[in-house]
Amino acid sequence: MRRWSGIGRLALRQTLLAALLGVLFGAGFSLLQVQHNYQVSVESERREMQQLLAAMREPAAQAGYHLNVQAAQVVVNGALSYVPVVEATLRSDFGEVLAQGRSQRPEAAPSQAWWTRFIAPTQAYSLPLDYGTARQRVGELHVVTAQAPRVQRFLDSAWRDLGLNVLRSLTVALALGALSFVTLTRPLTAIARRIGHGPQAGGPTPLAEAHRRDEIGQIATAFERFEREADERAASLEASARALAASEQRYRRIVETAGEGVWQLDEQGRTTLANEAMARMLGTRAALLTGRLLFDFVDDEDRPAAQALLRRRLDQDSERHEIRFRRADGRTLWAEVSTCSFAEADGQAAGTLAMVTDATDRRRRDEELRATNTRLIAMVSDLERHKADMALITELNELLQSARTEAEAYEVVGTAAAQLFPGCDGGFAVARGDEDLAVVGTWGATSCLPERYERSACWSIRRGGPHLLLGHQGIRCAHQPPGLQGVMLCTPLYVEGELLGVLHVHARETTEADAVRQRSELFGEVVKLGLSNLRLRDSLREQALRDALTGLPNRRLFDETLPRELARCVRAGQPLTLAVVDVDHFKGINDSHGHEVGDRVLQAVAQALQQCIRTSDLASRYGGDEFMCLLPGMSAADARLRFERALERLSAEGAAGLPGVCVGFTVGLAAAPVNGGEPLALMRAADEALYAAKQAGRHRVEVAAAA
Repeated sequence: MRRWSGIGRLALRQTLLAALLGVLFGAGFSLLQVQHNYQVSVESERREMQQLLAAMREPAAQAGYHLNVQAAQVVVNGALSYVPVVEATLRSDFGEVLAQGRSQRPEAAPSQAWWTRFIAPTQAYSLPLDYGTARQRVGELHVVTAQAPRVQRFLDSAWRDLGLNVLRSLTVALALGALSFVTLTRPLTAIARRIGHGPQAGGPTPLAEAHRRDEIGQIATAFERFEREADERAASLEASARALAASEQRYRRIVETAGEGVWQLDEQGRTTLANEAMARMLGTRAALLTGRLLFDFVDDEDRPAAQALLRRRLDQDSERHEIRFRRADGRTLWAEVSTCSFAEADGQAAGTLAMVTDATDRRRRDEELRATNTRLIAMVSDLERHKADMALITELNELLQSARTEAEAYEVVGTAAAQLFPGCDGGFAVARGDEDLAVVGTWGATSCLPERYERSACWSIRRGGPHLLLGHQGIRCAHQPPGLQGVMLCTPLYVEGELLGVLHVHARETTEADAVRQRSELFGEVVKLGLSNLRLRDSLREQALRDALTGLPNRRLFDETLPRELARCVRAGQPLTLAVVDVDHFKGINDSHGHEVGDRVLQAVAQALQQCIRTSDLASRYGGDEFMCLLPGMSAADARLRFERALERLSAEGAAGLPGVCVGFTVGLAAAPVNGGEPLALMRAADEALYAAKQAGRHRVEVAAAA
């Protein structure tokens, strides 16, 4: 009874399954056919409407072009005569309605059928109208068709086809179900009953179906063999389970007693196993870690590295990474993580196993070492840069000390500044008395400085110290162009309260402000020292070679110039005249009027001598009231005329500011090579001529006789 009851339930399920499959397949094929038929009907109506609109194009275009309302109404009525059309409108190109109509047929009424929820009850078609050879647009013909007749016809045929297809499929499915029951279900039911009863005492009994020579017999024979193998495998699995339990116990003891953290994750990064050491590192308990994501503890910046760990595959070796974690109390944990993937018995990846070592202390020590190393590197870099700067400063100082003129010194300053301030622009402006400052040396771009500017234009001169403009922070000097970016440093160079000049440095980056300030300070000290020494040397040279009272060259310069000019004139075959000038009655003037008046007399004579000689000639105060004049390229006769005119002018005009004082002088002339070709011989001849002039009554010019 049970046997037939089991067979009946299986047969009933097969029958119901076959019927259901028949209905589903029939319905599916019917729906595909319905969809195809519907698309065919839609396409058929679209073609008919295109033909209708094409037939009405020409009359509609003429009516729109001529704006003929009667012709337009004829076109609209013609469109409404087509059964599906329920509304037609003809508009001109300006949007004006020339004719409009609606059909009074029953199908034109609004439809309330159920299918209107899925299909629009109407369909609109538009035809643009153009006319003439130029195909000028003249309007538009718009028609609306009712879908109800076509949809109703389609639905009638669809229901009929659907029923036939379902019935046909149901019949075929039931026939296949009956055949399957006879050939497969009944033999398989016997095998299934054997499986349901489980293993039998005393060993399994042979199946009756095993003697069959078809596939059912092969299945029964294979099942009997499987039963025997299953019994053997069950015994083996039981022994393996006991060994596995012991191995798992040993593994757990190793994991729990390990000093390092052990963290096992599945492929999604969820914790499947964690030991107490790992939990202590994260500031929690091992039981609370199970099921939590790795990313709950990883710092946001190190999440990409943690995600990379989870993407490793079995064919990759273990890897070591340093990852930053966030403990439960919010503190940072740096850890070295060694990872490897593990797989299930079937070879599918099961997750990642990680060995975690606390590296926070080591990381801190490493960061301290790196910071110390960075500071040392920076110090070494600063020392090297300072060494290079000092080498440039030393070279600059040597060049400034070797410069003979200020022009050479300015060139040295510009060249050295270009090397000392790489990537910067700037210039050096010098001061002369109370005049405006003139830029005498530039480097880089010259647009940051004008050629000249007033003293009041620079804040550094006003403040008496460096003035820094950092970007838009600070007060801009008037000599700086507007919109200047970066750093602009103006450093005045004062020596004992006297302004020598101003050093200007422009750096494009604001981060270079400190370096520019330090270098400018050192550079300015060297520059002002060099320029001060140069001007001091010039002043000392001037004092050594010029008479302080008259401003004329002194005897030393004359003694240096006479041999050189005499040799040059002799070599060129030109004359050279030497004049010895003595102030008349100078001792009497000093005794009568005082030394102050005597000094003014000497100044007047010196001025008269400078006016009577050429620019290329030399007039010098030789000592006391005696002057020497050297006139290269001039004969004694021409020199005599010049000095006589000077005596006449001095006698006629007198000395300025010396009323009542008779100022005059006596001149003795000697010419080379007439009076000799050596300096001593020439001077001796000029002195003899001077003595002769004094004996002849003074205030006159006497030329030495030829040797």
